[in-house]
Amino acid sequence: MDTPGIATLTAVTPPRRDLDVTVLDMPLPAAGEGAHVGPLSEREHAQLSVCENSIDTLRQAFWAAGRALQIVRDGRLYRSEHTNFDDYVEQRWDMQRSYAHKLIRAWPLAARLHAQAPSINEGQIRELLTVAAEHGDDAAVTVYTTLAADNVKITASKLREAVALLPARFDESEVVERLRAWQRGELPQQSGRRPADPFTAMESRLAALTRRAVKESSGDPAAAREFAAKLRTLAERIEKQIS
Repeated sequence: MDTPGIATLTAVTPPRRDLDVTVLDMPLPAAGEGAHVGPLSEREHAQLSVCENSIDTLRQAFWAAGRALQIVRDGRLYRSEHTNFDDYVEQRWDMQRSYAHKLIRAWPLAARLHAQAPSINEGQIRELLTVAAEHGDDAAVTVYTTLAADNVKITASKLREAVALLPARFDESEVVERLRAWQRGELPQQSGRRPADPFTAMESRLAALTRRAVKESSGDPAAAREFAAKLRTLAERIEKQIS
């Protein structure tokens, strides 16, 4: 029985705010020419914020995953159900072992560059990994920051072209000047420097790769031995094909 003089209270469900909705909950807008024109409404601004947060999370996910994988590998956190790290990533995550190790190699460089380039992505980092492997992370950072100094859009393709211009011996001042000249369109066709012997360049890359393999072997000696065996197989294949 209602109490006289007191209005009957009814349960009111507060409207769901768009900011509480995830991208997976958000309905897809109707497509078509002429739809969604004019300034964004308050609701659309909220939807844009949610969508951009999700996109930003995806962009940074690769190096967060790389750091997480390194923690699992170096701490041997996989050991309760898996005998080694490679089995763990393949069986637990259906991930190729080579990609898992690539993410581990990539994340420290991505973390270094994040302050200067919050929008850096996996493809861009991948182009810089060869520089980091041969000359160190500082060299890779120099390449990126030199290109970015002119406020140009940095893409994986642009980084690939820039890396191809680097001299065999990395001298920071020479590299910076060379990249700046390239961006100005002033790089001479003939630099006067004798082209590097391709075998010397490959040997340099292998030496850098060997140092990295030795450094990381403590985390997974079995994987390091397997890698060494594959290198021996490749060397034997080269000798057979040129004999």
